[in-house]
Amino acid sequence: MMLSSGRTMKVELVLQPGQAPAPTTLSQRVAPAPAPAAKAAAPAAKKVGSSIAKKKAALKKKKGVRQKKEPVTAADLDAQMEDYTAAGAAAASAA
Repeated sequence: MMLSSGRTMKVELVLQPGQAPAPTTLSQRVAPAPAPAAKAAAPAAKKVGSSIAKKKAALKKKKGVRQKKEPVTAADLDAQMEDYTAAGAAAASAA
């Protein structure tokens, strides 16, 4: 079951009380999980780490310092609006 925070939650439904698993103690729940046994001889392992490192490096190169836009003044907006209305009026008179 997935929570809204993205974490998983284990949910066990007990349908018959006789089949319920024995409750675990607090020390068993808090103790770290045992490490899985290592495989004897792993076949030729792929170099996944290097490809991941290359992708991360490429992403870092793409990111640069973000340029801030200059604030637009009311006079600039008025000039743009006059140009827009003049162009619209010229197109209407030509048609």
